[in-house]
Amino acid sequence: MSITYNIFYIVCLSLTVSAFFSFIVSKYGYKILLIDTPNERSSHSKPIPRGGGIGILIAYIGIGLYVVKNYSFILISSSIGLLGFIDDYFKLSSKIRLIIQVILAIFAVYQYYKIIFLPADILFFSFHVLFIVGTANFYNFMDGINGMSGLTGFVTFGLTTCFSYYIAHNIEITLMCISLASACIGFLPFNVPNARVFMGDVGSIFLGFVFALFVLKLSLNINTFICITMFFCVFYADALVTIFYRWQRGENLTQAHRKHLYQYLSNEFAFDHWKVSLIYACVQLFFGSLALFAYTKGFVWQIVILVVFIFIFLTFYSHLTLTLTKINFKRHGKLIF
Repeated sequence: MSITYNIFYIVCLSLTVSAFFSFIVSKYGYKILLIDTPNERSSHSKPIPRGGGIGILIAYIGIGLYVVKNYSFILISSSIGLLGFIDDYFKLSSKIRLIIQVILAIFAVYQYYKIIFLPADILFFSFHVLFIVGTANFYNFMDGINGMSGLTGFVTFGLTTCFSYYIAHNIEITLMCISLASACIGFLPFNVPNARVFMGDVGSIFLGFVFALFVLKLSLNINTFICITMFFCVFYADALVTIFYRWQRGENLTQAHRKHLYQYLSNEFAFDHWKVSLIYACVQLFFGSLALFAYTKGFVWQIVILVVFIFIFLTFYSHLTLTLTKINFKRHGKLIF
């Protein structure tokens, strides 16, 4: 089959499968108790079915098995999606979930990097395991409002498609990224502007895990690594900055919260969820495109783009939190923020 035919086939199949299962979960999720019940930390006010990302996982497995035919890669990467679906249904403890994620990440890294137990090898190996698990959970942290995961998934895997096809010339990853980007689009009509279904861990943790694996496979040097991780830079920045500030305040990092930048915008400032998600996706597209441009110009350009992004994000986050602190002080006469 030609690459053009493959792309057409993959887009149609992935979009249709994802949309179909999103519809099924949105319609029957209540009956099988696949429900996300809101609490004081939630951004929604009524129970909504979760697990709509199962269609993204199924589309990915189908493309992997029948088009790409990289069975070991598909098995490892799809296993994290199965874990996510189990967690959506039974709500596993965070410790069990993390242990299984680490084990799957170890298998994934070992498949492509045969450790020889030298200090440098162990350090390199450990970093990649941490990177994969961290990215998977960062995606999950950011999956909190309508459209956030779907729009960012479309942009992130769309940018990775461009890199893997035009620069890395890796057809397998190109086809899988096309499948994931298309599947994210198929999910969006059921999640935006008003959610009939949530993606759930089966979608969010899976997408983060797979993206990290693609980074691992494509990164032949530090230049490549910086470029591809910039395709996910907004999620990385929001998650890492939030973790840092919560750690600085002595908060329990394992507890749910509403202190991500997107949560401030959607909850405290009452922006429509889909608008916040669209802003995130547009910012991601802008800086991801700049990262592709900088990669062709050299390492110095890449560092400049990275520093500029970090500066802008930190400035905006600090200004927003300071504004909220002042508002809360005026309302309550004390600092409660």
